[in-house]
Amino acid sequence: MAFYISKVTATGTGKSPAIVTFDKGLNIICGVSDSGKTCILKCIQFAMGVIEKPFEKEQTGYDSVSLDINTPEGTIHLSRIVGKNIVNVVSQINSIDGGDYDVKYKSNGNKNPVLNELWLKLIGIKKLPMIIKNQDFARQRLSWKTLMGLFWLKEQEIENPKSVLLPSSPTQNPYFFASLLYLLTGNEFPDMEEHDKDEISKAKKDAVRQFVNGRISQMSKKREELQKALSTYSDLDVEDEMQKLIDNLSETEAAIAAATEESKDLLGTLLDLKEKEAENQVTYSHFQSLRSQYTADIKRLSFIVDGEVHLHSVDKNKKCPFCDGNMQPAERKSYIKASRAELNRIITQLQGLSESEEDVVSSLNEVREKIDHLERQRSGIDKLIETELTPQSNKLREGIKQYRSYIQLQQESTVLQSVSQEWIVELQKQESDDSDNPKFKPKEHFPVDFNTRIDEIAYSILVDCKYENLNTAHFNMGTFDLEINGYAKEDS
Repeated sequence: MAFYISKVTATGTGKSPAIVTFDKGLNIICGVSDSGKTCILKCIQFAMGVIEKPFEKEQTGYDSVSLDINTPEGTIHLSRIVGKNIVNVVSQINSIDGGDYDVKYKSNGNKNPVLNELWLKLIGIKKLPMIIKNQDFARQRLSWKTLMGLFWLKEQEIENPKSVLLPSSPTQNPYFFASLLYLLTGNEFPDMEEHDKDEISKAKKDAVRQFVNGRISQMSKKREELQKALSTYSDLDVEDEMQKLIDNLSETEAAIAAATEESKDLLGTLLDLKEKEAENQVTYSHFQSLRSQYTADIKRLSFIVDGEVHLHSVDKNKKCPFCDGNMQPAERKSYIKASRAELNRIITQLQGLSESEEDVVSSLNEVREKIDHLERQRSGIDKLIETELTPQSNKLREGIKQYRSYIQLQQESTVLQSVSQEWIVELQKQESDDSDNPKFKPKEHFPVDFNTRIDEIAYSILVDCKYENLNTAHFNMGTFDLEINGYAKEDS
């Protein structure tokens, strides 16, 4: 798409509109000094969003500028109020929306579309490209203001001995060349990623080197401490000694297991004997109760017999104690014979009970002797486990632990040395790597026939302009300016 400006208008309250119209092609604005020629150009720049103020509103009375743009697809009307960063657009082109446009990009994002992208669309750039702006591949948006430097020249810049195309600040040259390169080729080099500047890269390398050296120093101190600890075992074959301890520990653990198993067996036997002891004790208690009962029965029967004997020695009462009359004494029934028979039976049972008691007591004593023997035997086994085998096992374990600690310390020392060596190797690689980050040099990417084409175009223009004594015209890529007849502008 192409466009040209058809009209520039300045308006203000109580002021007649100041209008300048243009035709497609060459237009010449002429007039005496201070007649407003420069103001017209500033109004165009202001409406395009390139400058902040076209004129002094208080002096001129004008406060608004509008542009009418013609394109093959339709017209666009732009208007901007002085002091505002909003441009109102009325568009008859389908691909360009009307409405308010922001003049500048905002850090927190724009609610309105930005005017810069409208001008880029008018020259056929539909999507905003991000252009490399320096040799480290940092990027920024393609700017209409930068592109205007290719065709918008101020009168005072024509006498500049340097190229009128280049930005006033040399630091902007890479961005300008990259922007021009994009216009020529459409290439924004999307595969090239931003990298650190040389000073930042150097600072990072220095920081890495300091960090690595610091870590190596720490590891060296740690390894020195480990070596001192390892020197205690310098005269020993640690692995052989540790194997001996492991074998002894296995034997000790086996002895503990056997003793524990024997103690369990003894405990089982003890429980059986204690159960038998309890049974005998219960039987003996029953016999004691039965003996007490027999003794009580003997005393009771003896009392009956003795009472019977004494009762026969007492005269029978033949007179009534109340009336003193004669009475016939009743015949008394005797219990002596029956009591004696019962007494003999109980005495016989008591004798049998005594024999049974002796058997129970004998069995009980025998069981208790066995219990006492087994308890002493089990106590001896437990004491052996507690005072000899377990301490011996713990001592062996501690010895094995110390030897394993030695092996671990040895491994740590080896690892520290290995890691330190690896870091030193990597550090040496980094220090010996003199390769710099690739630099973006946009001139190297210009089309190979760029100089030739510019030479031809420049020579043709100079011929048409009737340049005197024209012999050659050459575009110098170094100065980015023409050299005519072998002379640079500053030398001619």
